[in-house]
Amino acid sequence: MRRARARLATFATLTSLLGAPSLARADVTIAHADNWEVFTTGRVNGFFSYGFGDANPIPLMMGEQIPQGGGVSVNSDGMPRFAPDGVTHIQGTFQSMRLRSGFVPNVLGFGLRRRINDDTTLKVYIALWATIESDGQRKTNPVTTDAREGYLKVEGPWGSVLAGRALDLFSRGATENDFLYGHGYGLGFPGNIDGTGPAAGLINFGVMAAFFSPGLVYTTPKAGGVQLAAGIYDPTPLQGTYEATRWARPESELTYDLHAGSFKMHLFGNGQYQKVYLPGSNTSATSWGVGYGGRFEVGPIHLGLAGHYGPGLGLGYALEPGSISVSQQSHLRTFDGYSGILQFSHVKFDINAGAGMSRTYALAEDDDPNMPVSVPKQQLGIFAAFVWHFTDYLAYDIDALTGQTKWYFGESQRYTFINTGLTAVW
Repeated sequence: MRRARARLATFATLTSLLGAPSLARADVTIAHADNWEVFTTGRVNGFFSYGFGDANPIPLMMGEQIPQGGGVSVNSDGMPRFAPDGVTHIQGTFQSMRLRSGFVPNVLGFGLRRRINDDTTLKVYIALWATIESDGQRKTNPVTTDAREGYLKVEGPWGSVLAGRALDLFSRGATENDFLYGHGYGLGFPGNIDGTGPAAGLINFGVMAAFFSPGLVYTTPKAGGVQLAAGIYDPTPLQGTYEATRWARPESELTYDLHAGSFKMHLFGNGQYQKVYLPGSNTSATSWGVGYGGRFEVGPIHLGLAGHYGPGLGLGYALEPGSISVSQQSHLRTFDGYSGILQFSHVKFDINAGAGMSRTYALAEDDDPNMPVSVPKQQLGIFAAFVWHFTDYLAYDIDALTGQTKWYFGESQRYTFINTGLTAVW
């Protein structure tokens, strides 16, 4: 039986989107002093989330292992079931009601901005985030505030340079799709039953999350709608196996934007490359990934499409540690995913719907009859959401996501989450 999965705080990837120029509301200026403009951005939200479905799958083969990480890990909230003989344990069910943060948690961002000269500006930004739920569902446990973002950005007609901790480039386009057209005001897949948030939206189902990393990034000015961003980031090991790194991680993203009347298009392609080593050894493995897709808008109709592929990625985010990403013989498994999100955006409301699928490719060693390993063959999620905008700063959301995970040796798990809550943004 799988152990409880690590809490999905790693999916708090979208706080930086609050400050992304193409996605953000206008910054709220709170002061001017000595040629500096002081501004703030942020949000506060709370959601009721009801989940139900199958509990952990039961291995179908003698000696079989099911790596943790796929589906929903159900522990104390599981309701056991037994076969008619009253002895044989079969796959149970679960039911869970939680009050938790949404896809983007509570965020408080502060920034400073000033002109260096007539055509060059400096921006300094720090964002703090925190969930509303306490660790382990213990209301007396303190909620930890995380300095998720902190960077400076110099921008001019020659492009821009960013230094610090910000959202990295690989799978950024797919993450933005889900934020803009899917779960920017919602919750989606909570990712866990008894852990803390924030939630995952459509991440794990065809959407691989971009994440925050220390980096240095140069972005070219747009030329004919084309823009290239390239950066180097603090290397990330595959925790638990390939713990050593020797080279910084390069990432890049190429985008193309087209506006023609009521039609808007944003295309993207991005990638990452990371070499990792066994501790104290020259034995290495290479994780790389490519992401691609686009957004298309015709008046109120918006469509986001995305995909990704690569070894050592994981289901949720690039270089996700665990026994799904790395086999017992220290080989990297390959992953891919595909997603599509459709939105009808009215002045007062949004109607969102979409689906995504992530897949893990098994290795030959997984069929070892002495120790078979059943990895998640396919993880499919379908969602719908309705968002009512009371004002431009207060919104109500109701959304639902139903998912199914199928493992290679035939195990299956179905689950559904229904969520509703309020979000205030500035």
